[in-house]
Amino acid sequence: MQVSVATWNVNSIRARLENVTRWLKAREPDVLCLQELKVDSDSFPFEHFESMGYGTAINAQKTWNGVAILSRHPLESVQQGFRSGFLDDQKRFVSALTAGLRVINVYVPQGGDPSVERFRQKLGFLEELGAELTEYVDSEQPMVLVGDMNVAPEPEDVFDADELEGLVGFHPEERRRIRDILDMGFTDLLRNFTPEGKVFSWWDYRAGAFRRNRGMRLDLVITNRSLLGRAISCDVDADPRKWVKPSDHVPVVAVFDLEKDG
Repeated sequence: MQVSVATWNVNSIRARLENVTRWLKAREPDVLCLQELKVDSDSFPFEHFESMGYGTAINAQKTWNGVAILSRHPLESVQQGFRSGFLDDQKRFVSALTAGLRVINVYVPQGGDPSVERFRQKLGFLEELGAELTEYVDSEQPMVLVGDMNVAPEPEDVFDADELEGLVGFHPEERRRIRDILDMGFTDLLRNFTPEGKVFSWWDYRAGAFRRNRGMRLDLVITNRSLLGRAISCDVDADPRKWVKPSDHVPVVAVFDLEKDG
């Protein structure tokens, strides 16, 4: 059975509902993980997605943050937030069993200037995420972590590594914490299939960044060993950035064959 899993920071589900609907109709993923919903649960369009065949697991927050997992398959064992309760007032984590996978969807804090406390919270969030993932390193349960990590892991993931070095999103402390997660035994799936070359999933709205391709790869798909051997592809779909009222992020899509040996 092939299963497609996508991740997309939509920068407000209200503002981007038409685009998300258009994309779902075109690509028909089994699972779509959304970040930066900017609505509470009462305002989320559950019925709209149900009419398209998707159930929803959600951890929502008015005005800020918010994450959701849409799935064509039953959603079970839903977890909202870290088990430790870290930063629980910010709704940035949701996890569920669906389509034979443990899907973990996160929206990592942007962090702001590296000199401020919010940046320390970002580093703390990444550390808590690593702790949360420990049980899946050698697990037979296929696991995929997706989301807006707000970190570009490597120089090839930014338009100019020299210009951005030390700034938020490409600070060495952030990148080290992503590397710590990968070093546990997880794989950055896009780089598994595209080990070299510039690849971006986010472009600033300002200064013609998309037209000039001055972007960053902030949206990641990370798998455990059990799922890696079942991966078929992982790529960025930049088309929605060309649409009317686009998000500054675009979808990243991974496809797995769960009948393959892991």
